[in-house]
Parts: sequence; C-alpha cells; structure tokens
Amino acid sequence: MKPQTPMTHPRFWITFAALLLVAVPASAADYPVKITAARVGLPPGGKATDRDENGQAAHVAKFACWAPVYVDLDLATSVNDQAELVIEAADPDEIATTLAVPLNLAGSAVGKLAAVDVGCVGYVRPAGVGEVTITIRTKDGKALSEPFRVRSLRPRDPLTYVVLSLGGPLSGFDLPKPSGAPDAATDLRGGRVELTTISDVAQLPDRWVGYETADLVILNTAPGSDEFLRKLFGETSGATEKAKRAALLEWLRRGGRLVVTVGANAALVSQLPALRELLPLEVKGTRTPGIIRLSWPTRAASQTSTMTKDLGQKGATFPVANLLAKADRSARILMPLPDPTSPAKEIIAGQSAFGLGKVTVIGLDLDRAPFTEFPSRPEFWDWVLYEGGANRASGGDGKARPTTGSLTEDEDEAAVALRTHIDTFDGVPVVSFGWVAMLIVFYILLIGPVEYYFLKRVLGRLELTWITFPIIVLTVSLAAYFSAYSLKGRDLKINKIDLVDVDPASGRVYGTTWFTVFSPRIDTYTIGVTPGDGWGDTEPGTAVSWVGAPRGGRASLLRRKYSYHTDAASVADGLEKVPVQVWGTKSFGANWSGGFNATAPTAIVRSELLHPPGDANAVIGSFTLNLPTPVLSDCVLFYAGQAYPLPGGTVRPGEVVRPVWDKLVPAAQWLQKEGGLTELLRRAPNFSAGPGGPKPVAPQPGTAATAFGVLPPWGILFHEAALSHGEGVIPRNASLRRLDQSWRLNPDNRSEVILVGRVVTPAGSPAEEALSGPDSASRLWLRELPGSGPRTPIPGTGRQETWVRVYLPIR
Repeated sequence: MKPQTPMTHPRFWITFAALLLVAVPASAADYPVKITAARVGLPPGGKATDRDENGQAAHVAKFACWAPVYVDLDLATSVNDQAELVIEAADPDEIATTLAVPLNLAGSAVGKLAAVDVGCVGYVRPAGVGEVTITIRTKDGKALSEPFRVRSLRPRDPLTYVVLSLGGPLSGFDLPKPSGAPDAATDLRGGRVELTTISDVAQLPDRWVGYETADLVILNTAPGSDEFLRKLFGETSGATEKAKRAALLEWLRRGGRLVVTVGANAALVSQLPALRELLPLEVKGTRTPGIIRLSWPTRAASQTSTMTKDLGQKGATFPVANLLAKADRSARILMPLPDPTSPAKEIIAGQSAFGLGKVTVIGLDLDRAPFTEFPSRPEFWDWVLYEGGANRASGGDGKARPTTGSLTEDEDEAAVALRTHIDTFDGVPVVSFGWVAMLIVFYILLIGPVEYYFLKRVLGRLELTWITFPIIVLTVSLAAYFSAYSLKGRDLKINKIDLVDVDPASGRVYGTTWFTVFSPRIDTYTIGVTPGDGWGDTEPGTAVSWVGAPRGGRASLLRRKYSYHTDAASVADGLEKVPVQVWGTKSFGANWSGGFNATAPTAIVRSELLHPPGDANAVIGSFTLNLPTPVLSDCVLFYAGQAYPLPGGTVRPGEVVRPVWDKLVPAAQWLQKEGGLTELLRRAPNFSAGPGGPKPVAPQPGTAATAFGVLPPWGILFHEAALSHGEGVIPRNASLRRLDQSWRLNPDNRSEVILVGRVVTPAGSPAEEALSGPDSASRLWLRELPGSGPRTPIPGTGRQETWVRVYLPIR
C-alpha cells in the first residue's frame, strides 16, 4: 500500500475546504443594501469635460476641499437597524482616512433609491487622483453592503474657479473669450471656470463644509424655481430643509460668496422672510420697463473701464425687481454706478456683508430673455463673477486646465508658503540630500570593499564576515540613531498660526488655525481645536483635517488609518488616532468659531464709532477691545479704502481708542508697500516672480525656522488688494480665497472700520503656555477630543503666531 502524502490525506482537503469557506467573502446577494452608483462632488452644470466610469458627466470636486457624496441604493430587504455611511479615502501622506455619517434607511421601501431620493449623504476631502471606498454598516460595525469603489475621482486643482447655481441652471452663461480663441470655443477661461448646478433641495449639502468646493454660489429665483425656494426658505420648511438652509448660511458667514438674481419672482422672494433678511436690499415687487441702461466696470488689460449698454428692445417689456435701500443703509449700491451728487433712484444691484461673506443681489433674471439675447452678456457675467465673487481670481491665471481634467501639481504659492512656514521648526536642522547621499556611499564602501580588504589582506580570514558584518550594521545603526536624537531632539514640537476674525455684528469669532506636529517618537494623536479662553463659546460646525500637497495614488499597503469624528452637530470636528512616524511631521488645519454677547459691557469688542451729523463720509468716536491677550501690536485701521497705521501701534484690553484719522494712505498702496506679499510668497519653493524678480527663500540646512521670521499675513488677509496691477500679475491665493477681504476696502464701504493687529508670543515658550495660553486664540487638543473628558496638557515646545482682524461697525 502506497503511503499517503500530505496532499492526498483527507484531512488536508477538509482543512483546505474549510479555509476556502472562511476566505470567500459574502456575495452581494447576502447584503440587504447594494450601492449601485456613487458620485463625489457638485453636480455638473455646464459643458461636461470629464466623464465617470459609466460615461456620465462627472461631478466636480477640488483638491483639499470638502465635497458632497451622492449614492444610488438598491434595498433588497427593509433595514431597521441604525445605519451609517462609511467613506474611506487617502490623505496626502497616503494614509487612509475614514468618515462615518448617520444614514437613515428606516422606513425606506424595498427597491431602488436614486441620489435625488437619498440626497447628499456624506462628505470626503480629496487629496488627489485616487480611489474612494464607500460602505454601509450598522452602528456596531456589521456590514450592510459590500464596498463600492469610486475609481474615477479626478479633483480639480485649487486654481479652478467653481460657480454653483442653485434653483436651476444658468442658461446662456458665458464669459469673454481670450484673444486668439476661436468663437466656437465653449470652455470658460481655458477650463479654469466650471459650472455646477443643484436644482433639487434634496441634493443640497446639510453641512456647511459641503459648499467648500464652490467659489461662488448663484441663487436663481426665476420662474421654475418656486418649489425650490419655498422648500429652502419657506416658514413651513421641514427639519431637513432647515438644516440645509442653515448649512448654506453658515458657509456664507465663514467667507462664502452669494449672488441672488431676482426678477419675475420678486413677489415670491418678498414673501420668504428667511430669504428677504439675507438680501442687502428690500425687494418691493417688480416694474416692467422696455429698455434699461446697464453700466458696470469691466476688465480691460490691467485697467478698469466702464461699459454702458441698453438691455431690452422697444415694443416689449420684461420684469425688473424694485430694489430699495434697507433702514440701516449698510448696502453698497453697485448699479447704477455710485454718483456722489445724487442718490440712486432705480437700483439694479447692491451688495453687503454677511459675516465674513458677501451677498450681492441683482434685480434681473439672467437665465431668460431679454438677457439671454443680450450681446454684451459675456461681459456682464464677467462683472457678476468678479464683483460677486473673488475679483481677480475669477479672471483665471492664463493657463488652460489639462484636457484630461486630472489633478496637476499646480498649487497657489500662498498656501505652499504657509505650509512651508509651519513645517519648519526651531532647533531641528534640515539635513541636505548631499549629506545623506554621501553617508549612504560611505556605508556601502564600508560593508563592501573596506570590509573585504580588511578581512582578506589584514586578517586573511574571509569567514569572519559572519561576525564583522553584523557588528558594522549594528554600529552604524546605533550611530545613526543617536546622531538623529542629537540633531532632532526628544521633545514634541508644534508650530501654530491663528488668523482670527471678530465680527460684533453677528456676535461671532471666526478662527482659522494651521499647525504642524513634530513627533519625537512613533505615536498617534487625537486632534481637536476649540476657541481659547475669552475668545467666545464654542459654536458647532468646527472642521478639522489634514494639510498637504496634491498627491495621487491609493492608501498605503501598510493600512495605517485614522478617522474623522462626526456627531449630530458637526462633520469632521476632530481626528482620532492619527499616526505620525518618529521624527516625522504632520500638518493640520481647522476652521472653528465662537459666540459672544456683543451687547454685554465686557464684550470682546465695543464700538462707539459713528458718522457725524451731515457727513456720512467722516468717522468720529472710539472703540474698545477686551481681548484676552495682554496687548495687540502692529495695529492698522482700514476705512473707505484708506489705511491708517495706529500711532504707537498697540491696543490693550479696556483701552479706549480714539482714532484721529490723519496721515491716511490708500489701502492698496499701503498693502503693496508694507504688506510683505513677496516676503510671504518667497517661502514657497514653487514661487516665481518672473525674470529678474526675487527668488524663493528657505532656511538653509542646519538653520532654524526663525530664519523666516514672523509670517506676514497681509497677503492672506487682503491678497488681491496687495497685488500690483502690472501686466501678468495674477492671484496666488486660490486655496485661501475665503479669507481675502479685499472687497471690503472699497472706498464706498463706509459702514465699518477694520482693525488688524498681531499678538506677540515669546519665542521658545513651553507648548502648553504658547499654544493654549492668553496669546493663543485657539486651544489645541492632542490626546482626546473636546468634550470627551479633561484635556491633557501638551508637553514640549511650541511656536505660536496670532493675527486678529476686527470689524468695527459704524452707527
């Protein structure tokens, strides 16, 4: 009898079959829910340049901007468990991130549910061309669907200008063609301007971060959008619709840009209090002229000229909204052009602030005749974009977007400079590649020719390599280890920058924080950011995420991952268990806000500024700051397009400041001369000022971050005003547009004074004192999430830079 081998023994096959049963995943039929399609980004609204794997027009997402996620579902059976949608994507370091949001499927009928039925269900922040995996599971982790992979995600680079239309598509939207472009060309600014559209309230994001991809939102109130408007702004709106309205308004308060077009539906708009209160002007019915004269500033090379055209034709009429100034008269009249000798009688367009954002209302329907037949339609739309959105950014950068629609490595230099600044640490020298290469060559020579020569020629016993080789490897490893500890140190180090906007009109403090963690060991960190003591009570809506450069590819094969914290009030208000390697760095950003009682005697800001009787251009009075910081330094005031460096440059808590308004300088002139924009941009390795211009600068190997000095923030706070008007000068702040308040420096803006100052923090302070003390507007959490328990003090050292911008209302 032949002896049995392991391959012929029955036990082998039984064991093999059992392993197969365990290893084979469940089929789709075993799950109660099937994800049949998923789309990431805002729904397309113009000419589709990209297609997904199914040949459909691809949704639009941008690098490092939160994008909504839409799914189509097929329910095989009813789902009664509490479900959640889990979205997984890689960050710029190719570490997997997961975000889980509640998904209410209880009561849903068995069968197919399209995205218009399910609505926006989640959010993802693309780090580059790669894969997004979506799964549905129960709260306790049981899978309800098999993973669905979106492999066609191609986010746009930050330089793309995205226009989102709400309520209906923008028929006839067009922009002037660049010189030399064919008349038949349909792309906008070489593909740098893209249109998106949401016509169903169900598809609107329910969190403010869902609008982050949009640079400008246009609310179309023309006939046909009635149901959309009633659902979103009506007094009888349901809880879901109210959450979507709140998300839009919160995005606007945090720096969004909104244009509202009102024509034939003026009566409906005036019946919706939530919408009426949002507008800078009162809407009182319509008038029906045959012809109206439109005059607006237009871009012509580097100069601004005025275009005047007649809209309409004799023998026909069209509806125009009656726009009237509100009681507070804080709105700026855009059209007709301001005339100091006589007030505007028939207003066509006006604008005002809403938190950090701005709202522009235009009393015309721009998606129907006669405007769609207007010969100067492209030039007028160009005015809408730069007046309602970011002025110079909407003009493009002169470079066409790649025809593939894929993400490039193009980044705005302001964001790169900021990231480089926080990623450079005091006392942590940068070892140049030349030294590393030289040491590698030395190591190869040591374990190769040198060891061979020593054993062969000196000892004459090559077999001793079994002893000498491990000794050499161990010795070099220990030398490298202790050398690194000597150079890099054993302390946790953190660099942090806070840019804080204080808005007494809304009783809110809006903070943007960037920070980099230098870890002296392999560790994980749980990240959270809240307002510091005295900077207001924490408001919901905080968003915390990674900061990095565009990068394609999948998550690391090592399957390192961390998760976003999500609750009923916020999406991604913290990060849990973020891995950082030994002597490695990881950068993060946070958008947070705090609330305060602006009428309290001890409010953060008290403004007693006012216009004297009979002179609406002058300002008298005083203001008082009660900030928790000991002193605000390098203070500059801005009013009606003028800059006024405060004498002495400091403001202390409780000090009554009475500006005398002498020695005023045009704001743009002051910013271009004193704002340090070039100094800021030179920190970016990709900075180019053209032939003969200044070159990028960076700390040399072996030097500290203080070689940079303090980050000059003016190029972030007022970027477009800090730009010169020379030929070829383009904006370089695409990722930071929402922080640019250059539009408030208009000479016609006489409703507020803007104060900007810096908090001076002593260098080399302990991390806890520097990052969470009175000189820091935000409090950093590294070991637990805010609200989960007592906060663990931060060890090590920290470098803190805080800049404060205050909007002082004028009565």
